[in-house]
Amino acid sequence: MVACMDSPQDGGRERILRAAIKLFAALGYDSTTIQLIGEAAGVEPRTVGAHFPTKRELYLAVMREVNRLQATDVLAWADDLRTAPPEGKAAALRRLVDNYLDLCLRHPEIPMLWMHRWMADASDIGLDTVDVQPLTPYLIDGLATVTDPADADAQFTTYTIIWCVHGFVLSGVLDRAARRSGSDDPGTLGRFREHMYELLVRSTGLPRPATESTGQDTRGAGSRHPEPNP
Repeated sequence: MVACMDSPQDGGRERILRAAIKLFAALGYDSTTIQLIGEAAGVEPRTVGAHFPTKRELYLAVMREVNRLQATDVLAWADDLRTAPPEGKAAALRRLVDNYLDLCLRHPEIPMLWMHRWMADASDIGLDTVDVQPLTPYLIDGLATVTDPADADAQFTTYTIIWCVHGFVLSGVLDRAARRSGSDDPGTLGRFREHMYELLVRSTGLPRPATESTGQDTRGAGSRHPEPNP
């Protein structure tokens, strides 16, 4: 989650913000109360209100913090892909996918919060673009440099990455015995990375780059069709 320390002057503000991030991510905005946030932060509801007068304001502070966690990196990855020379596009695309997946693994609150919004949680709260900088357009612009030459759709390619990464991080996959396997299993994680690379290089017509993040090809990591135990 978010790493930040309370200062003697903030009166628990950062602790409240951390608790709110955790609860909004786990339960959603609509199911989280100020009372719950106060209990999780170890403060009275009135203390929460002193820092964040309304739950809406606290939610917006949470989304700004989550945006801050990823903005610098996402913009850099998008620019890396956009400015890469033709012979470096495949490797830059792989870095983008690897890095975004790793970001969501380090901060699962990011996909959790957005998954709630996709399901109409906090539907009455619009995110002010002044406070919460939209990052997807930058990714679309970067990906357009590899999708346009292949007559592929940059917007849907971008959202395919986001949807797949968020779904995998939060849910994983089921094997034939209905056992769930996800990012905590190295073989499953390696297979997912390779699947994303294959999906993207085939849709864009790029050559498949050598694995850079691990220094080895992980296509064989884990069975593609895991069999149930006897």
